[in-house]
Amino acid sequence: MNFKTISAAVMMIAGLQTASMAADTTFPTSVNLDRTGAYVGGSLGSSTGNFNERVFGVDAGFQIGKHLRAEADIDKVWRSDREGYRAMVNGIVQYRIPNTVVTPYVLAGAGYSFNGLSTIRTTNSERAIWDVGAGTRIAVSESVELDARYREIRPMNRSNSAIKQDHVFSAGVNYRF
Repeated sequence: MNFKTISAAVMMIAGLQTASMAADTTFPTSVNLDRTGAYVGGSLGSSTGNFNERVFGVDAGFQIGKHLRAEADIDKVWRSDREGYRAMVNGIVQYRIPNTVVTPYVLAGAGYSFNGLSTIRTTNSERAIWDVGAGTRIAVSESVELDARYREIRPMNRSNSAIKQDHVFSAGVNYRF
């Protein structure tokens, strides 16, 4: 599958999910879901690339006003023949649907992969990478959010045609301070 097909499918599913939840999910007006502040979280996921990776991630971020977040995350990646790590820094643009707990978002960032992730390395075990993606957060309370996202991760140096991108789907929980 190509990136456009996967992106269209993810956006369509997220849009349908968001629209259906927006009709049924409301939150008391006294709760401030758009507040500035720090958060931490964890996630589990997998890739649909050639290597069927399993991914465990931890992240920390800061919400800057209603529509922006900055986030750093570290992923532990396993596959049948090796394992490694990815460290990323992402900028996130979000829009909470009014009178709901649903916040769709898009993200973009850059980072590094370490220790044998061959889809994003050529001759050494470390490689600069970038990602783009989209997701949806659903507030369970003022401090707890469920987070589902898709990310396409690619190497910055595309000079080796053997280097492929990873399509990572994950779900997790964030705690806001």
